[in-house]
Amino acid sequence: MKLAELLHLAPTLQPQDYLLRATILPLIPRWVKPNHLTVVRFVLTPPVIWLMLTQQYRAGTALFLLAALTDALDGSLARVRHQITRWGQTFDPLADKLLMGSLFIILALPQFPTTVSLIVLIDLSFIIAGWHWKRQGYNIKANLWGKMKMNCQVVAIILLLIETMAGGPAWLVTSAHLALLSAILLAIASLITHGI
Repeated sequence: MKLAELLHLAPTLQPQDYLLRATILPLIPRWVKPNHLTVVRFVLTPPVIWLMLTQQYRAGTALFLLAALTDALDGSLARVRHQITRWGQTFDPLADKLLMGSLFIILALPQFPTTVSLIVLIDLSFIIAGWHWKRQGYNIKANLWGKMKMNCQVVAIILLLIETMAGGPAWLVTSAHLALLSAILLAIASLITHGI
Protein backbone atom coordinates (compact mmCIF):
# COMPACT_ATOMS: atom_id res chain seq x y z
CA MET A 1 0.00 0.00 0.00
CA LYS A 2 1.31 3.45 -0.89
CA LEU A 3 2.16 6.01 1.78
CA ALA A 4 -0.58 8.35 0.53
CA GLU A 5 -3.17 5.59 0.96
CA LEU A 6 -1.91 4.84 4.47
CA LEU A 7 -2.16 8.52 5.40
CA HIS A 8 -5.65 8.64 3.89
CA LEU A 9 -6.73 5.83 6.21
CA ALA A 10 -4.87 7.13 9.30
CA PRO A 11 -7.38 7.63 12.10
CA THR A 12 -7.93 10.86 13.97
CA LEU A 13 -9.68 10.19 17.25
CA GLN A 14 -12.89 12.09 17.92
CA PRO A 15 -14.08 13.17 21.40
CA GLN A 16 -16.41 10.18 21.89
CA ASP A 17 -13.60 7.78 20.98
CA TYR A 18 -11.75 8.53 24.23
CA LEU A 19 -14.81 7.73 26.34
CA LEU A 20 -15.62 4.54 24.43
CA ARG A 21 -11.95 3.45 24.48
CA ALA A 22 -12.00 3.68 28.28
CA THR A 23 -15.36 1.95 28.76
CA ILE A 24 -17.00 -0.25 26.12
CA LEU A 25 -14.36 -0.94 23.46
CA PRO A 26 -12.16 -3.12 25.72
CA LEU A 27 -15.18 -5.44 26.14
CA ILE A 28 -15.38 -6.08 22.38
CA PRO A 29 -13.33 -9.14 21.36
CA ARG A 30 -10.39 -8.50 19.02
CA TRP A 31 -11.92 -10.72 16.34
CA VAL A 32 -14.93 -8.38 16.06
CA LYS A 33 -14.17 -5.85 13.33
CA PRO A 34 -15.89 -2.48 12.81
CA ASN A 35 -17.36 -3.73 9.52
CA HIS A 36 -19.04 -6.58 11.42
CA LEU A 37 -20.95 -3.98 13.45
CA THR A 38 -21.98 -2.15 10.28
CA VAL A 39 -23.31 -5.42 8.85
CA VAL A 40 -25.24 -6.00 12.11
CA ARG A 41 -26.88 -2.58 11.62
CA PHE A 42 -27.90 -3.52 8.06
CA VAL A 43 -29.34 -6.82 9.38
CA LEU A 44 -31.22 -5.16 12.27
CA THR A 45 -32.83 -2.46 10.13
CA PRO A 46 -35.57 -4.59 8.44
CA PRO A 47 -36.78 -6.10 11.76
CA VAL A 48 -36.80 -2.63 13.34
CA ILE A 49 -38.90 -1.31 10.44
CA TRP A 50 -41.30 -4.27 10.65
CA LEU A 51 -41.71 -3.93 14.43
CA MET A 52 -42.45 -0.20 14.10
CA LEU A 53 -44.92 -0.72 11.25
CA THR A 54 -46.75 -3.39 13.26
CA GLN A 55 -46.73 -1.11 16.32
CA GLN A 56 -44.61 -3.46 18.43
CA TYR A 57 -42.85 -0.43 19.83
CA ARG A 58 -41.14 -1.95 22.88
CA ALA A 59 -39.33 -4.63 20.90
CA GLY A 60 -38.73 -2.15 18.06
CA THR A 61 -37.22 0.38 20.46
CA ALA A 62 -34.89 -2.24 21.96
CA LEU A 63 -33.65 -3.28 18.51
CA PHE A 64 -33.35 0.35 17.40
CA LEU A 65 -31.20 1.20 20.44
CA LEU A 66 -28.98 -1.81 19.70
CA ALA A 67 -28.62 -0.70 16.08
CA ALA A 68 -27.84 2.86 17.19
CA LEU A 69 -25.20 1.48 19.57
CA THR A 70 -23.49 -0.31 16.68
CA ASP A 71 -23.26 3.07 14.95
CA ALA A 72 -21.61 4.63 17.99
CA LEU A 73 -19.18 1.73 18.28
CA ASP A 74 -18.10 0.88 14.73
CA GLY A 75 -16.49 4.22 13.92
CA SER A 76 -14.74 4.46 17.27
CA LEU A 77 -13.58 0.86 17.05
CA ALA A 78 -12.15 1.52 13.58
CA ARG A 79 -10.27 4.61 14.70
CA VAL A 80 -9.01 3.26 18.03
CA ARG A 81 -7.89 -0.11 16.62
CA HIS A 82 -6.63 1.36 13.31
CA GLN A 83 -9.10 -0.75 11.32
CA ILE A 84 -10.52 1.88 8.97
CA THR A 85 -11.45 0.42 5.60
CA ARG A 86 -12.80 1.93 2.41
CA TRP A 87 -15.75 -0.47 2.65
CA GLY A 88 -16.57 0.87 6.11
CA GLN A 89 -16.21 4.48 5.01
CA THR A 90 -18.73 3.82 2.25
CA PHE A 91 -21.26 1.51 3.88
CA ASP A 92 -21.30 2.77 7.49
CA PRO A 93 -23.04 6.04 6.53
CA LEU A 94 -25.34 4.16 4.16
CA ALA A 95 -26.42 1.85 7.01
CA ASP A 96 -27.08 4.93 9.19
CA LYS A 97 -29.17 6.65 6.58
CA LEU A 98 -31.20 3.51 5.85
CA LEU A 99 -32.00 2.98 9.54
CA MET A 100 -32.71 6.59 10.43
CA GLY A 101 -34.48 7.51 7.19
CA SER A 102 -36.88 4.57 7.58
CA LEU A 103 -37.76 5.56 11.14
CA PHE A 104 -38.21 9.20 10.18
CA ILE A 105 -40.72 8.19 7.54
CA ILE A 106 -42.59 5.86 9.91
CA LEU A 107 -42.56 7.97 13.10
CA ALA A 108 -41.89 11.59 12.20
CA LEU A 109 -43.29 12.15 8.71
CA PRO A 110 -46.94 12.27 9.87
CA GLN A 111 -46.11 14.99 12.42
CA PHE A 112 -43.38 16.97 10.63
CA PRO A 113 -43.78 16.38 6.88
CA THR A 114 -41.70 19.37 5.75
CA THR A 115 -38.86 18.77 8.20
CA VAL A 116 -38.65 15.05 7.46
CA SER A 117 -38.79 15.64 3.70
CA LEU A 118 -35.89 18.06 4.07
CA ILE A 119 -33.90 15.53 6.12
CA VAL A 120 -34.48 12.79 3.54
CA LEU A 121 -33.39 15.16 0.74
CA ILE A 122 -30.25 16.12 2.66
CA ASP A 123 -29.45 12.44 3.29
CA LEU A 124 -29.84 11.70 -0.42
CA SER A 125 -27.57 14.64 -1.21
CA PHE A 126 -25.02 13.21 1.25
CA ILE A 127 -24.97 9.94 -0.67
CA ILE A 128 -24.66 11.64 -4.06
CA ALA A 129 -22.10 14.19 -2.87
CA GLY A 130 -20.08 11.48 -1.10
CA TRP A 131 -19.73 9.41 -4.25
CA HIS A 132 -18.87 12.53 -6.28
CA TRP A 133 -16.28 13.77 -3.78
CA LYS A 134 -14.63 10.35 -3.57
CA ARG A 135 -14.28 10.36 -7.36
CA GLN A 136 -12.73 13.83 -7.12
CA GLY A 137 -10.18 12.56 -4.59
CA TYR A 138 -11.55 14.22 -1.44
CA ASN A 139 -11.01 12.43 1.85
CA ILE A 140 -14.59 11.73 2.92
CA LYS A 141 -14.97 10.52 6.48
CA ALA A 142 -17.09 10.93 9.55
CA ASN A 143 -16.58 14.20 11.34
CA LEU A 144 -17.82 15.81 14.54
CA TRP A 145 -20.70 17.60 12.74
CA GLY A 146 -21.95 14.32 11.27
CA LYS A 147 -21.73 12.53 14.63
CA MET A 148 -23.62 15.35 16.37
CA LYS A 149 -26.25 15.20 13.61
CA MET A 150 -26.69 11.47 14.16
CA ASN A 151 -26.98 12.01 17.93
CA CYS A 152 -29.73 14.62 17.40
CA GLN A 153 -31.57 12.23 15.10
CA VAL A 154 -31.38 9.38 17.63
CA VAL A 155 -32.67 11.70 20.38
CA ALA A 156 -35.57 12.77 18.14
CA ILE A 157 -36.53 9.15 17.42
CA ILE A 158 -36.33 8.20 21.11
CA LEU A 159 -38.54 11.15 22.10
CA LEU A 160 -41.09 10.23 19.43
CA LEU A 161 -41.06 6.61 20.56
CA ILE A 162 -41.65 7.62 24.18
CA GLU A 163 -44.53 9.86 23.13
CA THR A 164 -45.98 7.12 20.90
CA MET A 165 -45.80 4.43 23.58
CA ALA A 166 -46.76 6.48 26.62
CA GLY A 167 -48.71 9.37 25.13
CA GLY A 168 -46.48 11.74 27.05
CA PRO A 169 -46.64 15.52 27.32
CA ALA A 170 -46.62 17.77 24.26
CA TRP A 171 -43.08 18.96 24.99
CA LEU A 172 -41.78 15.54 23.85
CA VAL A 173 -42.99 16.19 20.29
CA THR A 174 -41.75 19.78 20.38
CA SER A 175 -38.34 18.64 21.62
CA ALA A 176 -38.19 15.94 18.93
CA HIS A 177 -38.90 18.58 16.30
CA LEU A 178 -36.17 20.85 17.69
CA ALA A 179 -33.73 17.92 17.62
CA LEU A 180 -34.60 17.29 13.96
CA LEU A 181 -34.15 20.96 13.09
CA SER A 182 -30.77 20.91 14.87
CA ALA A 183 -29.87 17.79 12.88
CA ILE A 184 -30.58 19.67 9.65
CA LEU A 185 -28.21 22.50 10.61
CA LEU A 186 -25.52 20.02 11.67
CA ALA A 187 -26.01 18.05 8.44
CA ILE A 188 -25.41 21.21 6.40
CA ALA A 189 -22.23 21.91 8.42
CA SER A 190 -21.09 18.33 7.84
CA LEU A 191 -21.83 18.58 4.12
CA ILE A 192 -19.91 21.84 3.79
CA THR A 193 -16.86 20.28 5.51
CA HIS A 194 -16.97 17.18 3.28
CA GLY A 195 -18.03 14.99 6.17
CA ILE A 196 -20.66 12.29 6.44
